[in-house]
Amino acid sequence: MLQNRLVPLGAAILLFFLTILGVGPGTQWLISRYIRPGVIETASAGAISSLFQGTLLQAAAIKSPDVLPLYGSSELFGGARFNPSKLFAGRPTGWVPYLVGHAGSTDLIQALYTGAQDLKGKKIAISLSAQWFSPAGVSQKAFAANFSALQAYKALDNPLLTEQTKADLAKRLLQFNETPKNYPILSGLLRYFGHPDLRSQLMEALYWFPGRLEMAALEIQDANNTIKVLTHLPQKEVTMNASDKPKTLPSWVKLAKQATADVRRSESNNPYGINNNFFRDKVRNPKKFKNSASKGRFFPSPEYSDLNLVMQVLKDEGAKPIFIIQPVNGFWYDFTGFPKYERQKYYTQVRAMCAQYGYALADFSGHEYDKYFMNDPSHPSEKGWLDFDAALDKFFHQKPQTAVLGNAALLLSDSDRTVYHLCGAKTAHTASLHI
Repeated sequence: MLQNRLVPLGAAILLFFLTILGVGPGTQWLISRYIRPGVIETASAGAISSLFQGTLLQAAAIKSPDVLPLYGSSELFGGARFNPSKLFAGRPTGWVPYLVGHAGSTDLIQALYTGAQDLKGKKIAISLSAQWFSPAGVSQKAFAANFSALQAYKALDNPLLTEQTKADLAKRLLQFNETPKNYPILSGLLRYFGHPDLRSQLMEALYWFPGRLEMAALEIQDANNTIKVLTHLPQKEVTMNASDKPKTLPSWVKLAKQATADVRRSESNNPYGINNNFFRDKVRNPKKFKNSASKGRFFPSPEYSDLNLVMQVLKDEGAKPIFIIQPVNGFWYDFTGFPKYERQKYYTQVRAMCAQYGYALADFSGHEYDKYFMNDPSHPSEKGWLDFDAALDKFFHQKPQTAVLGNAALLLSDSDRTVYHLCGAKTAHTASLHI
């Protein structure tokens, strides 16, 4: 009698488990029904602010061989017509970017963006911002605005990541109030994840089932949000981007003249290489900023450990990244007294970390004093973005065998101020990086 009752109960429980486990593949299949030619590139710019905490559209983009995911933060909203989502729309050189990021998407958030995906063998680009590397690191507020519980669950569930990488990620996430405040189940799972003692393993197992339920709910929510975005895309742009007759991209020399002319018109009311509107609205009285940052620091910072975590995630996954070092506005930083040696220590440290991991690097630090390269103290202008575009285009078309060049081997150079490297793979030793 008892056996007759237990059999259907066990079957029901098994079916329930299978249903939960099937939510992820089911939502991926559902979203694939909405992906047609022209959709990903049209969604790219618009998705920055609405889907950056999701996983589905990013996963669809990653699967496309002619899409280069570009991870960054607030700079992704700039560049006007020279933003890569606009310049490369229609695949004029054979590829399109997919932009992932938001203001405050620092290295820890980048670790979630990338850790939640299968990036094995995939070329990606990651744009770094110097202002992330403050002595305090990412703030509680910035973290809360960008954190994705779904991406955290996906990273913990990613078979490509080592247990050590997952444990390092879990430990770092627990340092922020957002996790226990709004996601107590996830917080409990993170608290016990990866610990070798029996009690921790038992507690981790107890949190596994409710964690799976929460992840399934978040996956459904992500699917709903993604469908809303895809069904409201401008159909005219989708059709244009799907055209079999892609637009022809002018020469880089001609584009540089156009970009410079655009910036020259918009940076005419100050000597600091700052956009007129930004200078009028944000600066107003420059005298109050004179030597205001004389005690500014980029080093040391906990952000370097977070950057190391991103690099470790990418190593585990077998991704093929290029890191972009954005410069700061040298004219403005000098005016505010921010020490040059602090900026150089930041640039040097990032170069060393990329070389240690064997990652490609586009180093624009030599453009601090290039007129028209920056739009404000820390964001590239149209001209700056065009140079980034050229680097991304070269990286995308680089043949795979080039990636076996020796450590920090010179790959190519547009000028004596921009250096591109592809580094041979090496094992990372964080202790030698002074993190």
